[in-house]
Amino acid sequence: MGLRDTIRNLRPESPGRDKGSIELQHRSPRGACHHNQVAAVQVTEQSLQVWRALPAEIRHDPSMASFQMENERIHGSSAGASDDEDEDEEAYEEVDRKNASGIQDEPGSSYAGSDFLDIKTRPGDENATDDEATTHSDHEPANGPGNAKSQARRIHHKSRRSKEQRQRDKLWKRGGLLVFWLLAAVVLISVGEKHLLEKTIDVPMGEQGKFFKLRQKPTGDFRLKIHGAFRELSTLDAPENETLSFGFLTVQPQVSTYIGENHSQVFQDILPAWRLPLLSQDELLLRAPAVATNRTYQMTQELSGFLEEKDSEFRLHIFSDVEADLAIVLNYNPLIVNARTGSILAGLILLIFYALLVWELFERTFVAMICSILSVTALACFNDRPNMDEIIQWMDMELLTLLFCMMLLILILTETGVFDYLAVFCFEISGGKIWPMIYSLCLVTCVVSSVLDNMTTVLLLTPVAIRLCEVMQLDPLPVVMGIIVHANIGGALTPIGDPISIIVSTNHFIVDNDVTFPTFVAHTFPGVILAVIQSCVYLRLFYHNIDALRLNEPKEMSELRREMKVWQRALNAVASCSKDAQLVRGTLQAKIKQLKRTLRRLQKGVGSSEVYTNTLDELKQKYPIKNKTLLLQSAGALLFVIVCFFIQSVPHWRTLPLGWVALLGVILLLIILNRDDMEHLMHRIEWTTLLFFAAMFVMMECVERLGIFSCISELTEHVILSVGKSLRLAMAIFMILWMSALASSILDSIPVAAIMVKLVTSLVAKPSLGLPLQPLVWALTLGASMGGNGTLYGASANVIAAGIAEQHGYKLSFTRYLRTVFPMMLAQITLMTVYLLVAHVVFEWH
Repeated sequence: MGLRDTIRNLRPESPGRDKGSIELQHRSPRGACHHNQVAAVQVTEQSLQVWRALPAEIRHDPSMASFQMENERIHGSSAGASDDEDEDEEAYEEVDRKNASGIQDEPGSSYAGSDFLDIKTRPGDENATDDEATTHSDHEPANGPGNAKSQARRIHHKSRRSKEQRQRDKLWKRGGLLVFWLLAAVVLISVGEKHLLEKTIDVPMGEQGKFFKLRQKPTGDFRLKIHGAFRELSTLDAPENETLSFGFLTVQPQVSTYIGENHSQVFQDILPAWRLPLLSQDELLLRAPAVATNRTYQMTQELSGFLEEKDSEFRLHIFSDVEADLAIVLNYNPLIVNARTGSILAGLILLIFYALLVWELFERTFVAMICSILSVTALACFNDRPNMDEIIQWMDMELLTLLFCMMLLILILTETGVFDYLAVFCFEISGGKIWPMIYSLCLVTCVVSSVLDNMTTVLLLTPVAIRLCEVMQLDPLPVVMGIIVHANIGGALTPIGDPISIIVSTNHFIVDNDVTFPTFVAHTFPGVILAVIQSCVYLRLFYHNIDALRLNEPKEMSELRREMKVWQRALNAVASCSKDAQLVRGTLQAKIKQLKRTLRRLQKGVGSSEVYTNTLDELKQKYPIKNKTLLLQSAGALLFVIVCFFIQSVPHWRTLPLGWVALLGVILLLIILNRDDMEHLMHRIEWTTLLFFAAMFVMMECVERLGIFSCISELTEHVILSVGKSLRLAMAIFMILWMSALASSILDSIPVAAIMVKLVTSLVAKPSLGLPLQPLVWALTLGASMGGNGTLYGASANVIAAGIAEQHGYKLSFTRYLRTVFPMMLAQITLMTVYLLVAHVVFEWH
């Protein structure tokens, strides 16, 4: 039996590897050409000496066939082998000794135990370096008894030390939480709820109007909020030559003083009047829905002096200049937090929130609960503690109902196996290639998110992406991040694709200025296309090493890497000083290039069409549709919900909130199914995600009440007014875009959009600024939507997708998302800045 047969018997997988190498050689034209070139060159005795110095497995590889044939022709079939048989036998005995002592090579490798993995530097190998050989000193045994004992002691000491450190960390966390709890308990128990005055007032026509006495005098900055038939446009700064065709409601705060010897009570207009434009037509005035508007008055020293008098009174003089009686709802808040102090507190609360999320000291739901209680405690410190009715209103029950119903619908759809089937379908259309699969998922997400709410989109597509990644042995988290990014990008395309777009497109002032569905899509489409291209390029560059996308490297790829290392070491061991050695080196280099091409083909996806076909057939048999009847019933309910979403997106057809639509669809499906395992379904709902949203909504409303958003608005207006008129549009676009993007990254993008849309309308309503509306609308829409990609908690869709991934066993941490996506978001906003400035400042598209 020859040496080659002996190697085959010891390693049964080696013939398959050789056969695969032969097949790859036939496929590769470059390898074939080089092989013919080597065969055509005359093999000399000196080159055969270099060849015989190589390890046995390298010598007997098919790529070295020309040297083997020439050696057999000159020296006979056994001459080349006899010189090294003793060396090979010693190598195998060494392998047996290593295996007996517990030192084993990588399992499943055809080169396990190869003598070339531990190359001895031969006297003639002048080019061999220290890193090409593995040497062990006799004085430092690797696995001696003394080393084992010392290593065991180090491990025990390390585990003991880490255990003590964990105990100290637990005590610190528990102590900090107890201090926080004690502070919150003392403040909330000692400070009662604030009951705001809310009164419906009849305002008679004429200048006499109505005098409304406020029994609780303000003790600091105070706020008035009025619901009535008001216009969205404020015309306080209207040009003098413009004829006003509508009336005003005037609210004048007054404070009483006592003059003369008789101490006669006289009311003075100590603060500026508040003029609210009313609707022009009498029918609209009576039938139009109430619009809420508010104004904050700052406490002045003069007003404070009057109010400190014992018998002083504070009232509102409310009158109008229209010939009709009016009814308004007045809401009076006698004390609000100072804007500067409140903004500092709000910033500290947000800093604590994100610090706890970054360090991952607690679960994110618990962090949101802690910070929401902390924000309520901060308001209570200023005698502004909200009551329970306000807190319930802040939780946005419509959004929570929508999420709950869509989660339930997706759970029922999961039982049909449709998501596994869709994963197999995506695997089929992508041809088993990794990047085509990722790009197709991202594009599908973007398109679906443009017509569906982005939260619904991630609920539908995240399970598909995770299952597909598991099929292709990829890490699902990079793909989930890609889906999150493109869901938020696609939501900016249409007025119905995202809560931000809905808030912007349904604003009365924006609707009255001809911002229609086609106009919205026409202006956001170029920005969305640029963002999609940029995100795809960024993902490809960020994951240029495709191994970072893999969850576990396949066995075939690890064996190829090991084989490449063996051949590379063989190449390094051959000197390049002679022509004969160059001949051997050329053959070795051709083999290494061939192995690299095979590895690259495997990295891109499946290695060959045969493997792809076999894998696809196996997946189709393993993941069929499990219950077609249930799929049809669930798809019918989902179709009903989607159609109703489209109908409710039309302003004139809107009759039900989206949460009610989703609830009707789920109830319809449960009636059709007549299931008895409701308790089982309820246990599978992601209650922690819903609780996180509820707590975060409360925190964001408290932060807004502390005044951080008003400071942002004042800063924006001040910066725009500081530049010349020719640069105000460019500055306004830049400020609105970047402030909405950065604020949406730190805060939730929905309240940011709600506040910024008021800022945009107030800026446009001032003729002294001369700003057009549409460029600022597109800046707000694109900035808030894409800014939500900045952090894991910048948008609701981000949290939902992360929750689904965690439910499948893949936790997406805040730091990993921030490190991956935040630079992408900054590049996207930079690209949107260039697009908007070129379109609206250079070409004046508006």
